[in-house]
Amino acid sequence: MKKRLPIIILSLLLAAALGGCALFPSRLHGVERLLVVQALGVDRVDGAVRLSMASAADSARGEGPIRLSGSGLSISDAAENVDALATEEELFCAHAGHVLIGETTAREGIGGVLRYICRARELRMDLPLYIVREGSAADALLKTGDDRIGAVEELDMLAATAPAREGRRPPGAAQIAGELESGGCALVSALRLVPSSEQREEDGAPLTLAPAGCGVIVDGRLAAFLEEEDMPGLDFLTGAQGVHTLVVRDREGQRVTLRTAPGRTRLRALRGEDGRLTGLELSVSLKASVAEIDGAGALSDAEYCDALTAAAEREVLRLAGRVLQRQKALGADFLRLGERLALASSAAERARDGALRDRSDAPEIRLAAEVVLLHSNDVRDG
Repeated sequence: MKKRLPIIILSLLLAAALGGCALFPSRLHGVERLLVVQALGVDRVDGAVRLSMASAADSARGEGPIRLSGSGLSISDAAENVDALATEEELFCAHAGHVLIGETTAREGIGGVLRYICRARELRMDLPLYIVREGSAADALLKTGDDRIGAVEELDMLAATAPAREGRRPPGAAQIAGELESGGCALVSALRLVPSSEQREEDGAPLTLAPAGCGVIVDGRLAAFLEEEDMPGLDFLTGAQGVHTLVVRDREGQRVTLRTAPGRTRLRALRGEDGRLTGLELSVSLKASVAEIDGAGALSDAEYCDALTAAAEREVLRLAGRVLQRQKALGADFLRLGERLALASSAAERARDGALRDRSDAPEIRLAAEVVLLHSNDVRDG
């Protein structure tokens, strides 16, 4: 036992150094006195930093969500002021799972927030970031939910459903910082504070958080938003693994609802006889099943299926083309086509092509789509 004691002590010291500042808290509270912070929010207000924190409800103790907020000259200063408000508990941030930034703050720049997350030893560098559209991070954390559930539960649910909804998890701080460093732009998931569908006569509907597309960060600042309806097109162009709904018309003019399966996207360089880059071709391939037809379908008819497939391919091209137009208008390669082109090219071709994002004569981009119709999920199709 005497030999094991130094090893145990050393292990605890290493855990304290690597896991965060709150394992041995300054006020020497026990584990039961720790306030586990699970979401952080950053806003800049009148030259100061407002830092908001939230924890999930503790059903075992019958306690609701805890929400705190304080201001300071910097994020660290604001954190100390928030910590002073929790007089009976020690803040423990090593389990934080979400960071929110208000839209106004994001337009001023997110570099400071990224650097703080990546340098703070008590925070994970892969912490997902969200921009709160038309609102502040403080409102999102302090006003979401009620005395039973709060922002943390909402954010956990959104993060869990993101892979199926958008084909990817919300990007983390280190990934965003890396993309800004290498390509000058990045995408950050966006949320919006909206009334909940849950109605209560005594105090009205509580507020909840809803997906709201993503923000396009250019040179460290929020430049524009892609809307939620742009997410399928973004997914198609990047080859992510989301499942989406397409609504098209068949040859009879009836509305048909299709569900897409994860597909793939191929990028091909188009070159002239001298090897110079003349354009890019993006080919989107995916499978789709018929979920519903507003009328009598004829899926056993080959010509009907061909017409339906063509309608689906036109819709894929429309959605993907709209996102490409947004990239062109912004002049920012958030689709990372230049990076993907470089990976698919030889060293000589890369030297000849130059940096795609710095080119004033960006090459023409051609889109192609191939949809394979799988089967019908509509019970009315006989």
